[in-house]
Amino acid sequence: MTDIGVIGIGYIGKLFVDRLTEAGHSLTVFDIDDDQVAYAVEQGATAAENPAEVARESEVVVMALPGSPEVEATMEGGDGEDGVLAGLDAGDLVVDATTTHPDTSVVCEQLCDEAGADFVEATITGGSPREGYHVMAGGNQAAYEHATAVLDVLADDHVLVGPVPDATVFKLGLQMRYAGHHAVDAEVVEFARDNGVDPRIFTDFLEFDMFDGYFTGDFSQGIEGLGGLAIWHKDIGYARDVAREQGTALPLNAVVHEAYKATTRRVDDSEDEGHASALVKYWLALNDAEDRFD
Repeated sequence: MTDIGVIGIGYIGKLFVDRLTEAGHSLTVFDIDDDQVAYAVEQGATAAENPAEVARESEVVVMALPGSPEVEATMEGGDGEDGVLAGLDAGDLVVDATTTHPDTSVVCEQLCDEAGADFVEATITGGSPREGYHVMAGGNQAAYEHATAVLDVLADDHVLVGPVPDATVFKLGLQMRYAGHHAVDAEVVEFARDNGVDPRIFTDFLEFDMFDGYFTGDFSQGIEGLGGLAIWHKDIGYARDVAREQGTALPLNAVVHEAYKATTRRVDDSEDEGHASALVKYWLALNDAEDRFD
């Protein structure tokens, strides 16, 4: 049994808590949301006051956070004393399942190396054609081998993509595919509907998998952390940053990013419109059909 810390108890963090406790590991957890911490405590975890305490009580620290700012703040802490780095011992392991900017992973690996600890990217997806959750890992071979036992519990399968930040770059490419695929679906649905054809035939007859919100106008999140408009907006934004730095042409991603950016300005947070199916609002606006679901 290994002492493991989990920081970030959202949808993926809860998945990790469930799997790790079922496997018999001792857990210490932290989240800024007390309700999320309460869930983990109910599963048998111990709550920590800050990320540093998580690291002090754990041999392995797993982070599942919203993005780069949160990971950077969690690693270093507000005053340098309550972050993960303040609690790491030589020989510890930090596993980051967050989708971040690749530069964040590079810095995290450097900081862990200075502390004598290993660092592994563990970007995760549950949306591939394969059943279950799969981790695309990034790190050196020794760090990956150090993390293998934990990754065996966290995911149904995992693969070493390459050194840091290769796994994060790969995950951003995967997010580009997800986001672009659903943007095309939104355009197709609105094309049919705006021309007097029932788009439900795509799903009801041909059985294509399309967001139900495109048809109903219900853009509520539904399941925490899944299909989040803000998440894909963030991640394809990271991808565009990388492309600019490397001189990589991403003409389709540019269009998709603009659609997501415009949609985030149109959603009504008070109405819980956080699901990515709200993207159809962009096409409704272009077609002067914003009252479609009224």
